Amino acid sequence: MAIRVRVIGSPSEKLVKHREGMTVSDVLRELGLLSSEYIVARNGRIVTEDEPVEDGDEIVLYPVVSGG
Repeated sequence: MAIRVRVIGSPSEKLVKHREGMTVSDVLRELGLLSSEYIVARNGRIVTEDEPVEDGDEIVLYPVVSGG
């Protein structure tokens, strides 16, 4: 199976092949994304980049924005 990844503001969903011991940080690295640029939810719960991921998880990435 795979991990489904959605980036808020992007129309496409990406699939990342699950590997044993994989974390959120590994998923972001596979996609070429920086953890400092996103708030990450795993299965509807906000998590840190060292959170383990499992087959079938849904990861949603919320881009961090700033400004005034």
